[in-house]
Amino acid sequence: ADVLASLQYTRQHYSNWNNGSDGVNTNVWILKYDADVTAHFSHIDWRNVVKLEWGQTYRKGAGTRKTSDKIFIETTASENDFKPFEPYAGLRFESQFSKSYTYTDSSRTPVSCFMDPGYFTQMAGVAYAPNDNFRQGIAFANRMTFSDGYGWADDKDTKKFEKFKDEPGLESVTEYKIGFSSLASFKTRLWAFVNFKGFDEIDGKWENRLDVTIAPLIVLSVGLDLAYDKDIDEDTQYRDAVTLGITWRWF
Repeated sequence: ADVLASLQYTRQHYSNWNNGSDGVNTNVWILKYDADVTAHFSHIDWRNVVKLEWGQTYRKGAGTRKTSDKIFIETTASENDFKPFEPYAGLRFESQFSKSYTYTDSSRTPVSCFMDPGYFTQMAGVAYAPNDNFRQGIAFANRMTFSDGYGWADDKDTKKFEKFKDEPGLESVTEYKIGFSSLASFKTRLWAFVNFKGFDEIDGKWENRLDVTIAPLIVLSVGLDLAYDKDIDEDTQYRDAVTLGITWRWF
């Protein structure tokens, strides 16, 4: 089991500050829960991964805006009699907690919310796991997209507005983690999905995180994410973050 929860907060407050910069009052907070738990039975390993993330930023003059919002739940059962190869099957759910917006100087427009989009994926395949640190899985996957109002499942080439999209295809998941010491650890996950329509329909996400314990319960986290989804944006998306906060490691 590897389970941790963290609360990270940053505050900047200015009063009569004229030291060569324009000081703007800012409050940033983010709450995370990250669990990776595996139960070992005589022939089956049952793994459950939960990643939850929620964060907001308040900036004077702009108000409060959401900066982080993630729901990721995955459960898999794998046959362990053929190690290092593991036939497996599983389910995955992905969505967000609340509405997201695009902003202009005078207005905001909602673009997504809980279950809009919502993704359910069923997969069955074979993983190569020579040790506890590395795992490579290749699977047949069926990815379902639900979108009731914002058009994430809609086919722009048809006149009808579709609220549901079903994409059978193949997916690859590469995971690696390493503990440099009792104070530092690194995790990376590379996911790619291609539906059977063609290779121009590839989606992908690469997530990286380095955690360094500064003091008891105080952890510095450095994260870098890359993502590509043609239905969302034809350009690659990029995000990096450096955060410091209180972290509880339960297991």
